[in-house]
Parts: sequence; C-alpha cells; structure tokens
Amino acid sequence: MAADGQRAARSKPGPLIRVFRAWRVIAPEQRVCALAALSLWITMFLPWYSETPAGVLKKGESIAGASLSAYGAFSFVEAAVLLVSIGVLALLFARGERRAFHLPGGDGTVIMLAGAWVGLLVIYRMFDKQGTRAVGDVAITSGIQWGIFLALFAAIWLAWTGLRIRRSHRAEPTLAEDPTVHLQARAPARRERDEPAAVPATVRSARPDELPRDEDLEREHRGVTREDAEQLSFELPRELRND
Repeated sequence: MAADGQRAARSKPGPLIRVFRAWRVIAPEQRVCALAALSLWITMFLPWYSETPAGVLKKGESIAGASLSAYGAFSFVEAAVLLVSIGVLALLFARGERRAFHLPGGDGTVIMLAGAWVGLLVIYRMFDKQGTRAVGDVAITSGIQWGIFLALFAAIWLAWTGLRIRRSHRAEPTLAEDPTVHLQARAPARRERDEPAAVPATVRSARPDELPRDEDLEREHRGVTREDAEQLSFELPRELRND
C-alpha cells in the first residue's frame, strides 16, 4: 500500500508542468492576456515614486533622495493592482486545466473591467502621490517615476485583452471536461452533450404513409388545405356563358 501511494505521488505533475500544460491548452488571446497580467505584476518592482528631501537634519548634513517601488509605498491601490494581476493569472490557469465555472458576464468582461479599474486607480495614484509633506525640520517632496507609467500601460493592455476574449465568444469548459468533477456527476453531462436531439413522439409513432407529403406541407404553409384545393372551381358566371 505504501509503494502504491508513493507511485501515485510521483505520477502527479508538479506546478511547473501544470503551468506548461495550461499554457498549451488556453487560446492565443488568453495567452496574450496572461502576458499582460504578468507584466502588470512585474511593473510593481520598478520605481513608481520618488522622495526628495529639502532641508537638513543637522548643520552640514543633508538627506539623499530615494526611489520607491509599488511595494515601498504599499496602499490599497498597490494591493488592488497585485490582486488583479494574480487573480487574472489564476483564472487563466484554471481555464487551462479545464475547470468548469461561470463568471457574471464571462471571463472577457471580468478581465476588461478589472484592467480598466486598475488603470483608474493608477491614474488616481499619480495625482495623489505628488506633493510635499513636512517631517520634522525636513520637507519631503514626493513625485512619480517611469515605472508607474509602465503600470498604466500594462493595465490598458490588460483591459484590451479582456475585450478580445469577450469578442472571441469561446465557450467555457463544461462539467464533462472538468477533471475535478466526480465521474458520476460528469457522466450525465457528457451524455447530454453527445446524445442527438430527441425526436418528437408523434413523429416516431407515425407510419411512413401517415407522414405529411411535400405538397401538403406547401399548401398548409400557404394557408390552403387539400379540401380547399379540391373545392376550387373555375366556372364562369351565367352572364358570361355562351348559350
């Protein structure tokens, strides 16, 4: 029993293999979206803000300026950027593993709104972070650096990739494709997907000679039945007859 458990543990793929397999399964527009979310996360390590002091602590001593990344001045804005990038990557990884779940509006709509929301937060942070504050006898001037502009570009790129996914109209994985769903729950879903459309009972029980013919269907479509067609007369009125 122990040997079987060890063999099963070895056969389970590792995280890198699962990521590679998910990357191969997802669609091209989903891969571009994953790159956009990854680039948004990478920009958080770049210089976003700068702090330049103006003044001296002691006579003859000055304070050097500093550059801060998104993690160096962490607030609710930076937390939202981090959550969106990780959430989009987790969503695409789950789709690569054929996980069956539904998001309101679809994956593309959610990703597009998330990217737009992050873009608005980054723009807000650009104006909110600039200013001057006093720390004791020192006035510190805060500004923004080039890394925050790359973050804004990554957010716009993420929203655009979400729009592309929304326009592709790709179907979400079904329960029959989800490997995490129990086999007993997966079988009815696969049966419903593979079975042809049910034929009405009236058509199945009818004999070949009882089925409507093409001309009957055409007359009914025009609003004229067989009896109406037989009763039609082309006799002329008495006034127009030649005795």
